[in-house]
Amino acid sequence: MRITFSGLDRPIDVLERGITMLQIENESLFARVCDSLISLKGDKAIEPYSVWSEDGDEISPNNAFLVVLNPCDLPWKHKCLMGGLYSKLENELLIDDELRQEMSDLGLALEGSAHKLGFQLNANYRFGVEWNLGSYLKAFSFEVEVLETASLLEKLISFIDLGADMSIDRVIVFINLKTFLAKNELTELQDRLFFHGIRALLLERYSSSWDEECVRKYLVDRDFVEYVFKGRSDCPSSSQGRICSNGFGAVAI
Repeated sequence: MRITFSGLDRPIDVLERGITMLQIENESLFARVCDSLISLKGDKAIEPYSVWSEDGDEISPNNAFLVVLNPCDLPWKHKCLMGGLYSKLENELLIDDELRQEMSDLGLALEGSAHKLGFQLNANYRFGVEWNLGSYLKAFSFEVEVLETASLLEKLISFIDLGADMSIDRVIVFINLKTFLAKNELTELQDRLFFHGIRALLLERYSSSWDEECVRKYLVDRDFVEYVFKGRSDCPSSSQGRICSNGFGAVAI
C-alpha cells in the first residue's frame, strides 16, 4: 500500500507485513498528518492524501486504515473486527460436522426447555427467530476477552491476534505508540505483526534506539527535509540502505 501526501515529496510505502514508521519532527505538520489520517477524508483532509494499492488502484481511506488513537483504549469493537466475528465462527462451524451437530442438539434442548415453561401459561408461545449460532452469540454478547490484569503489550498482541482472526487487510495506524512501550516490547509487537502478515503504520515525533532495527522509517525533520531509513539487512521485513530525499540525490545519513 502507498500513501501519497500532497505536502510530502516522497510517498509512504507501507510494508506488506510488520511496521512502517513515519516520524515528523515539526509539531504543526505532525498534527495535520495525524488529524488527516484520523478523519479518513483523503484529499478533503487538512493535509490532503490518497491511498493506493500495490496494483495501482486508489483505495478509500475508510477501507484502508484502522486508526488507534490511544493504545490504552483499543477499538476492539470496530466494524472491521467484531463485525465479522459471528460470520467467521458460523463459517468455521460449517466445516466441523461433529461440532455443528452438537450445537444443534444443544439448541433444540434449550428450545424444548423454553416450551415447557410456556406450557404453564394460558396462551401459546413460540420462538420468532430460528436458532442459529449468530443469534446465540449476539444474545449473549460473545466478544474478545480482555483481562484487566493484562499488560499493555499483552492487550496489543491480543488485538493483533483478533485482526489476524478476522483476516484484516487494513493498515493499523498507531499514534505515538513508542511513548507507551519499551524497545523489547516494540520488537515483540513487530514480530507478531510480521508473523500474522498484518501491516502497521506508526506516526511518531521522536527518534529512539529501536527505530532502525526492523522497520522502514520515513523521517521529515524540522526543516522539512525528507529521509528514508530501510532498516537492518538481517531483518526479514527490511532491506539495507538509507536514502536522503532532499533534492541532492542519495546520500548516507
